[in-house]
Amino acid sequence: MRQDQKRQAAERLEAMLLEGLNSGNATEITPDDWENVRQAVCERIAKHKGSNEG
Repeated sequence: MRQDQKRQAAERLEAMLLEGLNSGNATEITPDDWENVRQAVCERIAKHKGSNEG
């Protein structure tokens, strides 16, 4: 079972890497981009914490 999980994880990683390579030209990340990432992560954490309460 563990080997199957490792194989599936490796396949997912390969698919994500290929998706990244095929997504187009890279662009420089800006301070605004980082702020958007921070906000999205904070919102996701808050949502997760909220769903675990009660």
